[in-house]
Amino acid sequence: MRIGLLTTSFPREEGDVPGTFVLGFARALAALGHSLEVLAPEPFELRFVHPPAWPGVEVHWVRYLPRALERTFYGAGVLDNLTRDPRAWLGTLPFVAALFRAAQTRVQSWDAVVSHWALPCALVAGRLSKRLPHLAILHSADVHLLERLPGSAQLAQQVAASAQALVFSSRDLRSRFLSRLDPVRRLDVSGRAHVSAMGVAPSPAIDEDRESLRRRLGLSGLTLLSLGRLIPIKGIDVLIRAVAELSHVTLIVAGDGPERAKLESLARSSRANVRFVGEVREGVKTAWLRAADVFVLASLKLASGRTEGMPTTVLEAMSERLPVIATHGGGTTDLVEHAESGLLVAPGDAVALRYAIERMRDAALRTRLAEAGFQTAQSYAWPVLAPHFETLLLDGVAC
Repeated sequence: MRIGLLTTSFPREEGDVPGTFVLGFARALAALGHSLEVLAPEPFELRFVHPPAWPGVEVHWVRYLPRALERTFYGAGVLDNLTRDPRAWLGTLPFVAALFRAAQTRVQSWDAVVSHWALPCALVAGRLSKRLPHLAILHSADVHLLERLPGSAQLAQQVAASAQALVFSSRDLRSRFLSRLDPVRRLDVSGRAHVSAMGVAPSPAIDEDRESLRRRLGLSGLTLLSLGRLIPIKGIDVLIRAVAELSHVTLIVAGDGPERAKLESLARSSRANVRFVGEVREGVKTAWLRAADVFVLASLKLASGRTEGMPTTVLEAMSERLPVIATHGGGTTDLVEHAESGLLVAPGDAVALRYAIERMRDAALRTRLAEAGFQTAQSYAWPVLAPHFETLLLDGVAC
């Protein structure tokens, strides 16, 4: 099949962080013999003027404003961009129109379409002149917006009507989406509403054992790793407060974002043993995952009600046999069973988080949780997941 893929986030070059799992999805389907044409927002940085390419994956940037004004996507992510930068709002409606025009000019060559982020991509896919089999993949931002926008029930109905199959990245998101529909439509949609985390790709090979990695990275004692964008929902401030009294613990914060300066100041004032190493990409990220002792996801539920969807960083850690501490909420409970495949704590509770970290001083516990987490992660490798997504698309083509 030739598949059109509409998305609001996609890697701007090899190893880029935004939209990594969307690229993973595309490459996994390409590995099954399909070709994909990706339409994604144009980055404003001139160094990304030429779209990247991968075998079987052709990328086209969608220009939605004069380049100097394109601030809606990438960076801290759409929701945080809109919160922090008034200029980001300028691109919202123009992008919808530009995406529709770009898709409409290419739709005749497509056999099916996939949308990542239903708002607006699924809505655009549903209005293309050539009605194609459509798989809509919904993430936390989609459901968060649907719960708050005027006419949310109508928008949810339009998203559901646009696709023959919907995939939610967690059970929580599926439940919340279905609750926006009236009982009759909910019954119709529930049978084609599936749940799956996005997959993880095999890690790149590293010709260095763990002890050598730790020496090179300057690690000793119990080392925690946090990985992700430095934005409020990640709860890094809570994590810093949790480790402030643990002199034997080193926290590695890998990632960048608008909260970095504030978090570095908090770490200094609390005298916590924290190292900020900035954004890390494939090989370097794998090195940190293999060198650390524990992965920590301290995500919060914000006052707006926003939660994490299904952070792929948890699966990446599990796939490297790195034991996980995570907070309840969003999709983490789909992956982490407390005291079986990781430890779960209440979001925002620095004391509970500190206690869980102290428990991880037990090497036997770390080994047991790591092995169970590894077994969970195997179900989410892209070569395992891709045939299921392919089936959802092929079922639509057969119809």
